[in-house]
Amino acid sequence: MSVVDLIKKTVTEAVADIYKIVPPDVFVEHPDNEMFGDYSTNIALVLAKQLKQSPEEIAKKISYKLDDIGVIYKVGDASTKIFSSVEIAPPGFINFRLSADWLQGVLDDIQTDTNHYGVEKKAVGERIALEHSNVNPNKAAHIGHLRNACIGQFIERIYEFLGHKVDVQYYANDVGVQVATSLMGMHLIKDIKETSYAKFDHFAWDVYAKTESLMSQDPNLAKERNELMVRLENPASTENKEIRALANKILTEQLKTFQKLDIDYDIVVHEADILTLDFWKTAFEALKKNDNVYFATEGISQGCWLVLVSDKISKRDSEIDRQVEEDKIIVRSNGVPTYTGKDIAYHMWKFGLLGKDFFYEQMDAATQAKDLWVTTAASPHKPADITFSGVARVFDVIGGEQTYAMDVVKKTLKYLGYEKESQNMTHVNYGFVYLSPATAAKLGIATDDGKTRYGMSGRKGWGIKIDDFVDMVDEKLQVEHGAFPALKNVRNGAIKFEMLKYNTFQDLVFDLDAALNIKGFSGPYLQYTHARAHSVMEKAGYIYDPNLYQYDAKSVILDARELSIMRWLQRYPEVVPEAADKFAPNLMCTYLFELAQRFNLFYNDLSILGADTPQQRNFRLLLTKCVADVMKSGLFLLGISAPERI
Repeated sequence: MSVVDLIKKTVTEAVADIYKIVPPDVFVEHPDNEMFGDYSTNIALVLAKQLKQSPEEIAKKISYKLDDIGVIYKVGDASTKIFSSVEIAPPGFINFRLSADWLQGVLDDIQTDTNHYGVEKKAVGERIALEHSNVNPNKAAHIGHLRNACIGQFIERIYEFLGHKVDVQYYANDVGVQVATSLMGMHLIKDIKETSYAKFDHFAWDVYAKTESLMSQDPNLAKERNELMVRLENPASTENKEIRALANKILTEQLKTFQKLDIDYDIVVHEADILTLDFWKTAFEALKKNDNVYFATEGISQGCWLVLVSDKISKRDSEIDRQVEEDKIIVRSNGVPTYTGKDIAYHMWKFGLLGKDFFYEQMDAATQAKDLWVTTAASPHKPADITFSGVARVFDVIGGEQTYAMDVVKKTLKYLGYEKESQNMTHVNYGFVYLSPATAAKLGIATDDGKTRYGMSGRKGWGIKIDDFVDMVDEKLQVEHGAFPALKNVRNGAIKFEMLKYNTFQDLVFDLDAALNIKGFSGPYLQYTHARAHSVMEKAGYIYDPNLYQYDAKSVILDARELSIMRWLQRYPEVVPEAADKFAPNLMCTYLFELAQRFNLFYNDLSILGADTPQQRNFRLLLTKCVADVMKSGLFLLGISAPERI
């Protein structure tokens, strides 16, 4: 039982015993200032009106009762109080301070189960389909995709840490309008040469941007693209084969980009296979029978199939004037399904609701350590034990601009009777990545309009490619520190932390100069702290021995800086599930930064190897080891390595 649950339980029992009532759920938090204790509850303020007593009087009675209960824990035959004090503070808070003996037990817990400290209870693992990155295979990935991939890797690692099985999916929209534009450009653009580029997807970036520019000036090109889109729906067409080859070539380059950052995947899903294997056809047959899916015979969406979204109509009725513009088109008037339509079929497959599956084969892109599978429409060698369908939960890391479309998918699953699956589908709609005025100006974007941020545009070629950003960080590190063995690890730490330190659901204004600053609240600062702790242990020839390093209150008087670290270490099992539940890597970033600051203060002010007594030295080495272990664990969840030397 966690400390929070223990406080809730004992406070509930105390209230029931004193006042003969069952209190509401007891709220427990950490005081803003540790001088008031480690935990606090406002239950007395909540009950004041009901009991018609002052909050302070209620708090006094509860605190006295808690002191009588004497919450304890046992280690062998010895019993120790968890809290050294239970105090009240105006206007009626009850504050709890953890005992030094309890905090010593935390250090023992870290060493007893180093690889799993932070998981209070291993979950009964669910299979989770986690979709992230999803760069359209028409050009190079940019820093907006980088934020997506970093958030996705964090979710993968933290949910697997909590006991789940996570299948990481990369959705390749290889028959979409963007890749169709690139295919046209490969034939149309003659003055951009592939040989001028180090990577094919960088070449495709410029081809795509120029094609979009020409298309905006020539309506005939847009018409030609629409006609191409229709032909692409035919798996046997020449254009379909050509676009698949182009998309795969660009996809491989994108995977090479993510390889630089140690981001990998389990399965690449080709959108074309959804059509070829009749996933969409099967889903559409079910949709057409549903009262909330209809064919528009008039209005601005005439000739299209739509999903009811407006909630103004619950049944199919051709006599009612439908507000079709408020509903979502899933099949265009030319018979081509929209992205949302295919996404409905895709999610039905994820949950195992279609009665169909892809064929699978391994993709040898040489971009990751673990096996990478890819869907295919036909294969004589499909492994019988391989499937990525039939998961319990789905997480889609897709930008906030797709919130409406993702809501339609959820609503459609519910329409079809899949209530549980609809509830278990979560859209992680992370904030958009904008460019700061200074960064936009460096890219040649006009900034004289005085805006505070500028959007990236693939159509205009505005954006910072991930490859270019990686090269910039590499160059900065080498200029400032020279070549060193951990350069790649530190570079990736700097890049990923920059993407993860902000609230997932808030927009990020990316400033290149700020992103290249690796000091202060940064990944390298945390990596350096871990390396510093490891260096101390290495000099001491540290080997953990529970008998040698056991804390003895009679022989070691703990300094406030030591207690400060111990208090922070014991919060790690609270931070992990909260960061997972809220898809909030920023919480982990903040936690680790605070841990690093507390350790560095301890390191600078108190001697570890030159401590006054052997017992004190042993204890401080144990504390250092615990900091290093938790730092390494938290950094791993962020997708950041913890080098032992920098």
